Amino acid sequence: MTTQFFERQDSARSQTTRLLFLFVLAVLAIVIALSVFGYLVGNMVNEAAAQQRDLRSSTGGKVSPWLFAAMFGGGSLIVIALGSLYQISQLKFGGGTRVAESVGGRQLAHHTSDPLERRLLNVVEEMAIASGTPVPPVYMMDETGINAFAAGYMPGDAVVGVTRGAIENLSRDELQGVIAHEFSHIFNGDMRTNIRMIGILHGILVLSLIGHMLLRSLRFVSTGSDNKNSGGIVIVLLVLGLVLVVLGALGSFLGGLIKAAVSRQREFLADASAVQFTRNPLGISGALKRIGGAMYGSKLQHPNAAMASHMYFAQGVFEGLSGLMATHPPLPKRIAAIEPTWDGSFYATAAESSLRAGQALSGSTSAASAAMSGLAPTERMRELDPPRSAGGRSTDAGGNVAGHTISVPEMMAATDRVGDPQDEHRVYANRLLEQLDPVLLQAAHEPYSARALVMALLIDPDPALANQQLAILQRMVPVDLLNAVVTLLPRVKAMANAARLPLVDMSLPMLRMMSLPQYQAFIPAFQALVQADQRLSVFEWTLSQVLYRHLHANFVARPVVPTQYHSLAGLKPEISVLLTTLARTGNSEPEVARAFAAAAGQLPGLALTIVPAEQCTFAELEKVIQKLAQASAKLRRQVLMACAACVSSDNVVRIREVELVRGIADLLDCPMPPLVGRQE
Repeated sequence: MTTQFFERQDSARSQTTRLLFLFVLAVLAIVIALSVFGYLVGNMVNEAAAQQRDLRSSTGGKVSPWLFAAMFGGGSLIVIALGSLYQISQLKFGGGTRVAESVGGRQLAHHTSDPLERRLLNVVEEMAIASGTPVPPVYMMDETGINAFAAGYMPGDAVVGVTRGAIENLSRDELQGVIAHEFSHIFNGDMRTNIRMIGILHGILVLSLIGHMLLRSLRFVSTGSDNKNSGGIVIVLLVLGLVLVVLGALGSFLGGLIKAAVSRQREFLADASAVQFTRNPLGISGALKRIGGAMYGSKLQHPNAAMASHMYFAQGVFEGLSGLMATHPPLPKRIAAIEPTWDGSFYATAAESSLRAGQALSGSTSAASAAMSGLAPTERMRELDPPRSAGGRSTDAGGNVAGHTISVPEMMAATDRVGDPQDEHRVYANRLLEQLDPVLLQAAHEPYSARALVMALLIDPDPALANQQLAILQRMVPVDLLNAVVTLLPRVKAMANAARLPLVDMSLPMLRMMSLPQYQAFIPAFQALVQADQRLSVFEWTLSQVLYRHLHANFVARPVVPTQYHSLAGLKPEISVLLTTLARTGNSEPEVARAFAAAAGQLPGLALTIVPAEQCTFAELEKVIQKLAQASAKLRRQVLMACAACVSSDNVVRIREVELVRGIADLLDCPMPPLVGRQE
């Protein structure tokens, strides 16, 4: 439920606060130790000076040892702070991609000829659409161990990494359980904590690196007889280097303990969320059993694997025999929590792998045959283990939400599943993907044609305006890109409206692959298409917000939005504008008051008022949402529930209302699953 989602978001923030508190204690211990060392060095310097100058009773010329203590302690504090801030700032901008590439990942594309890689891409895509999040780029690590991770600073820049061992040894259900586990880390706010832990530990590690540099520099210090002070310098550098190495190692050890303790707590929650998402406990428990029975287990060999050890699906590096440094609970405990009747046995992967290799070869042959007939590039791969039909339920995937009847309780329940997608959403997403035009699906999966697809989605149905927009493109984009837009237009017009945003979400990984010059040429063309008719539709506004939030941030660092509001009282004007805009979007003037009253009823005690129509502009709405994004998670939940009550007040949810609510939820960092209603 959404309540759980926002509680988990608050819990993640509290967890980060506790982490920072423990980190501060560790840093203080290091600073105090170096201050004591500085004090001792100060005394040594004064004694040496006294002997050389033969100072008998006067204290003149002495340097206070407290000054040395302040220099050493303050210097170490500055080094740690700068090291942490630098690493966090580096990872904040494209953090997921940086982490994936640092552990040897390579991004996969849908035109890959490997059927196992295509199956992985299909599973990730299905899970993303079912959860209402942008489809993340998928990175393959050429590792034998069975493992995976999700990394990023926020859902918009998340990536998913999976090992070769995972796709070769796991069935589709097992792979789906692993991916659902990683998506739960995205929902629960774990990724930001993970990025901060990497940055924090890097700050402490810098001290150790400086210590090693000092020790290596000793070979360049002259110790000849003509240099009377060289001996003292060597001793000071030697001792200082050793102290920094020891304290850095000790700090890294303490930081590792903190990292492991925080990580272990989150794994059980992620496992439980994955079971709820897939409604198939045997999927994720089967993956864990296969890890337990595999020769290489979940271990990774890359030199940087330890950096992201707390991000993996299972223990990725050796963390000692005591278990104190283990970032994941033991496999038996995780399996027993999912499958209480487990008999304690793991899968014998040798025979299973042989069987699976034969199946994969068969699948590869089929794919090759299809490619010869020209079908493979445009069809979703027919997988060896097709997804379950969830009890044989039939789910409409045509996406014509306007033809569905959504009652108030159903719409409220749909909003209440923000960050907590169900199996019905996964089934819906799978059917939607199966029924999408294969040509449009292929376009979304290619870097160049993805741009053409987004532009085609903006071409107006009115022929005169469409010709005007195409003339604009003729002046702004290359001829081959314009031809691609024209080719896709008839298929885009025939597509169900509710499939538009999912198709955009699928295009995002490919759009992220644009170079900066390509992006700088794409955005003006996009804006020109939107402005061609001198008006802004709901879909155009939502699409521009999605692209700005999840694509622009790939090229320009986006500031983190702090939590500044813990009461809705200070946001009453903004909430009034938001709800009035929603009420006017889906209703005629006489119905606006009823829709607004239904929304205001979700926020008792605020005394909200309908604002004039001239204040209900998209520009004003964007400012309002930017301010609402600074509210606490609990308050954002209440605002979303009010939005749901507003659009469902007449028991009919229109496509423009769905797109607007989806855009609002996305801007508020609240991933909203697709709306599944009853066919009229």
